[in-house]
Amino acid sequence: MSFYLTWFLVVDFLLLSLALGVWVSRGKDESIDDFLVAGRKIKSVWGLATLSSTEMGLVTIVYFSQEAFENGFVALITGVIAGFTMWLIGRTGFVIKKLRAMEIRTVPEYFTLRYSNNIRVIAGVLTFLTGVLNMGIFLQVEGRFLCIILGLPLNSLAVVMGVLLVFVIIYTVLGGMYSVVITDVFQFVLILIGIVIVSFYAFGSANGISGMIASVNKYIGHKGFDVINAPKYGFVFIIWTTLYYLSGWSSWQPVVQRTLSMESVTSALKLFRITSVFMFFRSSVPVLWGIAALAILGPVTHTQTALPTMLLQVVPVWMIGFIVIGFLAASMSTYSSYLLSFSAILAQDIVSPLIRKEVKDSKRISYTRIGIMVIGLFIFFWGVYYNFSDTVFRIIALTGSLSYAGIISGLVAGIYWKKANTYGAYAAFVLSAVPPIYSIINSGVNPVHAGLLSFILAPIGMVIGSLLFSNKELEINNRISTTEILP
Repeated sequence: MSFYLTWFLVVDFLLLSLALGVWVSRGKDESIDDFLVAGRKIKSVWGLATLSSTEMGLVTIVYFSQEAFENGFVALITGVIAGFTMWLIGRTGFVIKKLRAMEIRTVPEYFTLRYSNNIRVIAGVLTFLTGVLNMGIFLQVEGRFLCIILGLPLNSLAVVMGVLLVFVIIYTVLGGMYSVVITDVFQFVLILIGIVIVSFYAFGSANGISGMIASVNKYIGHKGFDVINAPKYGFVFIIWTTLYYLSGWSSWQPVVQRTLSMESVTSALKLFRITSVFMFFRSSVPVLWGIAALAILGPVTHTQTALPTMLLQVVPVWMIGFIVIGFLAASMSTYSSYLLSFSAILAQDIVSPLIRKEVKDSKRISYTRIGIMVIGLFIFFWGVYYNFSDTVFRIIALTGSLSYAGIISGLVAGIYWKKANTYGAYAAFVLSAVPPIYSIINSGVNPVHAGLLSFILAPIGMVIGSLLFSNKELEINNRISTTEILP
């Protein structure tokens, strides 16, 4: 009976999400602004739900729980950094205030206005590659999680991944940001319900905080509490993670696209300040689940599977279906947002600039829809065939470094430094990409060190390139002058 209840809930959830997304899509894509940024009409409460559900993906739950299962309470530092950096950006308006005020649709669009069309294309390509590589990892990790918790054999992974993608692609293609926001709000409620249920059973079965502390002491030792001396943490990790989140919150397209969709600059900044609280819990709650899994299971060989294995032991069979739809909601909200964001980059910042003529809104929307389907197909095969050895969090963060450091250096220098020019932007992008590419090729290189080096080299390249080479002709031809974009 419980088996049929689980599948009844799963199928109903998928069909309801699809129906809701399709219903909202009717007549909502008259312009590219409607399709990509919901006509810039999103209010604070809706923004909170859509941004929170986008960033609370199932892969997020898996990788934070895995980090804690292997390293103990020190993994909580990531949640502290994530919440604080988002609040700081919302309080100061760092970068995003100017981007929202300029009413652009994508982050790379800024680079045409400040530097050149070529820089926009480079930024678009790097962001696009980062996004689709990450999404392939998301799909594989989440598909494996769902196979375990649904009692399916792992050789059905491709089917699970394919079904997830098909449902999300349909309503995202049809309705764009309107469908994404409405389904995000619906899915956000289900995510919160899932969090409450999992926390109740996980913490209770682990004998509460005292049992979790005892398990970390037993299996990891004092380094599970000492963030400075923990093997995979320390000052370098803290510095790198802080830079990673600062750049991610202010330049990562799925996040920034929410601020660009808000009804005003003030509401965009308010969104960050409010959502920062959820971003702390978004990291910290899965960390505590991971520690609870350690207390319940003890050490396991494949740490990525610890959370679903633990849930199957502690959650009553009749409740599994409710847990699954919460996790499915987390997955689908992330996919829809990411598919729209990176197909927008593909259409707006790679294809359209290369055409070198004015592209009508109807064509841009068509390019974006085609991009959603192409990305979906790519990440399906990437998710099926790609294998990685490090923890999920560190692999995703490493691929993120391909674009984060160069993008944030170009944004910060362009907004806050008058002398920044196109040559500096070229140098920043080239130097920032070298360490993560080398680390991907050479598995012996520490991803944290490669990521931090990327953040060091990018601003150095920007400063040296801008000071050594003059770019006056391009500056004159820019549609927005340096003076005009200074805050």
